[in-house]
Amino acid sequence: MLLQKQLLVLFLICAISVRVAAQGLLNKTVSIEVNQQPLAEVLNSIGKQGNFYFSYLSTILPKDSLVSIVAKNKTIKQVLDLLFAGDYIYKESGDYIILLRRLPGQVVYQVSGVVIDRKTGQRVSNASVYERQQLTATLTNSDGYFRLRLKDKYPTAAISVSKDLYIDTSVLITAGYDQEVALHISPATYQLKTVDITSRAQVEKTWFGKVFLSSRQKLTSLNLGAFLADKPYQVSLTPGLGTHGKMSGQVVNKFSFNMLGGYAAGVDGVEIGNVFNIVKKDMQHVQVAGLFNIVGGKTNGIQVAGFHNNVLDSMNGVQLSGGSNITEGSMRGVQVTGAVGQVYGNMNGVQVQGLVGVTRGNTYGWQVAGALSYTGGYMEGLQLSGLGVYNRKEAHGAQIAGAWNINRGTMRGVQISGLFNYARQMNGVQIGLVNVADTINGYSIGVINIVRKGYKKVSVYCTDVLPYNIAWKTGRSKLYSILLAGLSTGINNKAWGIGYGIGKLIPLHTLLDLSAEVAVQNIFLGNGSHSIQVYSLQPSLHVKLYKSIELFGGPALSVNKHDNVGSLPGYKANIPGEHYPSFGAGGNATGWLGWQAGVMFF
Repeated sequence: MLLQKQLLVLFLICAISVRVAAQGLLNKTVSIEVNQQPLAEVLNSIGKQGNFYFSYLSTILPKDSLVSIVAKNKTIKQVLDLLFAGDYIYKESGDYIILLRRLPGQVVYQVSGVVIDRKTGQRVSNASVYERQQLTATLTNSDGYFRLRLKDKYPTAAISVSKDLYIDTSVLITAGYDQEVALHISPATYQLKTVDITSRAQVEKTWFGKVFLSSRQKLTSLNLGAFLADKPYQVSLTPGLGTHGKMSGQVVNKFSFNMLGGYAAGVDGVEIGNVFNIVKKDMQHVQVAGLFNIVGGKTNGIQVAGFHNNVLDSMNGVQLSGGSNITEGSMRGVQVTGAVGQVYGNMNGVQVQGLVGVTRGNTYGWQVAGALSYTGGYMEGLQLSGLGVYNRKEAHGAQIAGAWNINRGTMRGVQISGLFNYARQMNGVQIGLVNVADTINGYSIGVINIVRKGYKKVSVYCTDVLPYNIAWKTGRSKLYSILLAGLSTGINNKAWGIGYGIGKLIPLHTLLDLSAEVAVQNIFLGNGSHSIQVYSLQPSLHVKLYKSIELFGGPALSVNKHDNVGSLPGYKANIPGEHYPSFGAGGNATGWLGWQAGVMFF
């Protein structure tokens, strides 16, 4: 119970630690002379002189007891030793000194000293000094000075020194009493490091790492990059303030609970953070955070965050976030995001995003987004988006979007959109208002179908209904679309019309072709309320005159659907004309056999 109370003190300290002065709070000197004063007032007086605060539980410290002490130019540690006679241990954290009751039988001793460059004799700053068994570490200050507080658990303790560009050094000391040591380290032989262009960024260099990790933690991680330890659990308030202290970034935990946020070398079990979790290397099994998770290595398992997940290597499992997900390597599994999800490598599985889904590599599976879906490589499966879909290379499957689909490579399958489809090479079916392809081996179904290297012709012709007509025919010879317009002039013979149709070209000979077309045309006899619809089946024989000119003509079986709308003065009164025998086609429909003939350019 006492240990639990002591740990609780750690959780009541401010989340963001302030950099400690170079010489350390316990090494500051103070002077005090009091007689029969309450202990709490004495501690406040010491704190004011040293410009720091004490933190302790009132249940373990008799703050109302009366004490007397005379100390001149003594370190704060010496003054506290006089006050408490060794019954308490002291822990620095930012602008606080935490007072913890010493457990029965527990002996704490201090190892202090300096770290010296063996070659130059200069003191070395920002070197990591640590004890591996107890996971206690500190950094040397600008004068190369350090101090470690260790528990008397073993007869000896190995004090190690590590610093980037230096050779690691260890010395063995006898445990149980305060002592000073001088630690000498030698510079490493300088050698250019092999650059791995596929290596991922470090968590310390991410935006979250820069904001939530202190410079001392980053230096410790740099110095101790080769040292890792496995522990069954971690409990922390913030990075560096927990059961593993400043060594938290070098420990792989089976279970980790972070009241605000935590920093660890890895997770091989379960990690829960009320606000955030930062892991330097790999995470396996389960990671849950109220705000964000950052993993520097591979993730295998389930990652859940209220706002953001970021895996700097590959992800194998399930990634869930209310805001955004980023996997900087490849992903195999499921990624579900409230807003934006990204995979920098290949995606094999399912991406479901509220707004935008991005895979920079290949997609094998489903990519679903409320607004935009993007794949930078090969796509095999389904891309479904409320607004648009974009694929840079070959696709095999289906693209379905509310507005547009774009495939810059070969599309093997189906494109369906409300407005626009494009494929460089279309091997399948396009369905949309406007369909465009460079080449096609399939069908385009829409109002406008354009094949840049396909069927493109303009015809000028006459019909029995309107003498002056023009049509634009685009698509593929096996199935092309027709946009047409016509006009009739003259006294009591005015009319104009627009329409749409589809057709198919059947080659007969080098100079002869046969076409079969179906069209519907609105004929206006004055204004919108005076109009009729004409449906026509138009077979034609085509005779090629030159490379880009041909004549065509043939019969037209037409049906006129009207509701006795009549015509305005000066406009056509009869469709079909008087010389075309008609027949009833049911209801308000009249059918007749007409004709068409004209010239086609291509």
